Amino acid sequence: MNWRARFVPERAGPLLLGGVLMGLAHPPFHLLVTSFVALVPFIVWLEGLPATAEGRREARKGGFLFGLVYFSLVYYWLLVALVFYTWFAFFAFLAPILILSAFMSWVAGGIHLARTRFRWPLQVAFPVFWTAGEVLRAHLFDVSFPWMQFGDTLSGYPILVGAADLVGSRGLSFWLALANALAASGFLAYRAGGWRALRRPAAGLLLVLALPIAYSVARWNTLEVHPVARVGVVQPSVPQHLRNTDRTASTDSAFRSTATLISTWPGRERMDLVLFPETMLGAGILDPLPSYPYPGWPEARAWAEGIAEVLDAEVAIGGRGADDLGEREYQSFNSAFHFRPGEGVVNRYDKRFLVPFVERVPFVPPEWFAAIPYAGGNFGIGEWQAPIEIATEDGSAAYGTMICYESIFSPLARHYRRNGADFLVNITNDSWFGRDAWWSRSSALWQHPAHLVMRSIETRMGAARSGNTGVSKIVDPLGRVSHRTELFEPAAFVADVSTTDGLTVYVRFGDVVGTLSALVALLALGTSFLKDRNVRVRRRREGETAESESGSA
Repeated sequence: MNWRARFVPERAGPLLLGGVLMGLAHPPFHLLVTSFVALVPFIVWLEGLPATAEGRREARKGGFLFGLVYFSLVYYWLLVALVFYTWFAFFAFLAPILILSAFMSWVAGGIHLARTRFRWPLQVAFPVFWTAGEVLRAHLFDVSFPWMQFGDTLSGYPILVGAADLVGSRGLSFWLALANALAASGFLAYRAGGWRALRRPAAGLLLVLALPIAYSVARWNTLEVHPVARVGVVQPSVPQHLRNTDRTASTDSAFRSTATLISTWPGRERMDLVLFPETMLGAGILDPLPSYPYPGWPEARAWAEGIAEVLDAEVAIGGRGADDLGEREYQSFNSAFHFRPGEGVVNRYDKRFLVPFVERVPFVPPEWFAAIPYAGGNFGIGEWQAPIEIATEDGSAAYGTMICYESIFSPLARHYRRNGADFLVNITNDSWFGRDAWWSRSSALWQHPAHLVMRSIETRMGAARSGNTGVSKIVDPLGRVSHRTELFEPAAFVADVSTTDGLTVYVRFGDVVGTLSALVALLALGTSFLKDRNVRVRRRREGETAESESGSA
């Protein structure tokens, strides 16, 4: 068998087409129609496989190829993000793509199994296993990566996805997978029996599309939204290469940029909270470490306290925190510090969901990666924390902090809302995802902020985002974006952040659709495994009995 036959399935065209269409469904393209039809070629290809063990092997092979195309197009930015800085970039891109493609191979094999062995309808098998695959990659301990799941492709059309407050982003993935399965069923019915055979799947598709969209439009027109805090957002736009090569110079640049950007604010703008980006104070550890002894970074503290005093507003800013472990040892954190006028630092939030290898090496000693630039991270994992309360003109409000890609983790936003948060704050440094020149900008610059739209709809909380180089923005509880800044340009604005009253179904009960899908898929696979094992045991026993009888004769 040649290498092509071993790794590339027959009739690979539909798999390549489906992978490309899935890439076009995600930001920055956000092509609306593709979200509802992108998986049709993949599904039609799966339905054409024989109901045999060989067909299942072909399904797994095709799933891997489809995933390879799909995930390469969506996650190519992993290479762009690091290629300027380290030779490790290619491995950092290739390893996740291969792992995610392996997940897709598992999904395709599971769909084929459910269709051929258990006779599940396509409209059940496909969305269940697709969603189970998303659940799997979102719960891989220290390497969990729920970036740009299928439901997130519709973040650019918030009026259509209000049902996220019921089922979350992953529930929307199930909905889109179901819609694609129905569209594929219609195509297959038309190919087999013409227009008349198309009636039933077409009616099913229209119903599946109409109900969630009708609910979403109704919520769009009836949800009561009200302002809860007035927030100032600063985007200093310090380039990443400067931050990497000279941290002191980058911090000075951020301070100078801030002075210019907010020069008109004192005495003119009323603010309750001012946001600065992730690791803006990255040149040194802010906290004192007595066992060294290290006094902390008093100059940075004085600067932030001065901003709070001059603007008469509380300040949230990213920096490096640390806990003194004694005997000249400490644990560092990627932190957000909260300053209050006249009180200084009143809270430190430590990032809980860390970027694998860059911020924390999972499973193995970080020293193994010490020779690789920008790898070998050993940041500590922060604790779950209550929202931070601030004084406002109308009383008080509380916000939950999300540092960088923590915005892709819906459990964190749910945690904050369940514990009394009124809005979300996302401070980030997206300068890793590209540079100023258009040709060096990656899709992650648009994909990353899109997640915050889903977190706002799921929890019906507004959100304020401060990015070092953008995109900075405000999102309201309906998912509408305002005050969006340009990339790689210094910017600052003041805006109201809104909220709603009450808890959504999704906040109360979580990812019910995803959890049930994963359980059903695992139950099907477990049942199949036990059935195969029992068949093997029975055949072995029958063989032993036949040999015994032959020997007796």
